[in-house]
Amino acid sequence: MTFRLLIPTLGLVALILAHAPGTLHAAPSNVSARGKAILQDKCGRCHAVEATGRSPLAQAPPFRNIYARHSPRDLQERFSEGLASRHKDMPQIPFSDEDVHAILTYLYTLAIGK
Repeated sequence: MTFRLLIPTLGLVALILAHAPGTLHAAPSNVSARGKAILQDKCGRCHAVEATGRSPLAQAPPFRNIYARHSPRDLQERFSEGLASRHKDMPQIPFSDEDVHAILTYLYTLAIGK
């Protein structure tokens, strides 16, 4: 992730933390682990959700690459509305605000290498 994206990303994470009910006292590692679990459950059949490795479906980009290609604000909106893809077999799954917060927290930890 480039430095110019780091500041908006940190700002978005802080904004989400400030407005997500029940997450203010949750440890970041717990939120991140929940985000990883959500991605594994809902998306892991096709997409790689780890820091390394290939996606089970060759055409499905790993989430670490998706996070690098899109702004956090764009991802927040897309996850909240249910990701849509040109790939006809990809399900449209709308996530709750808490799920989006957890997913973005996890993807951020991948981006910074923790």
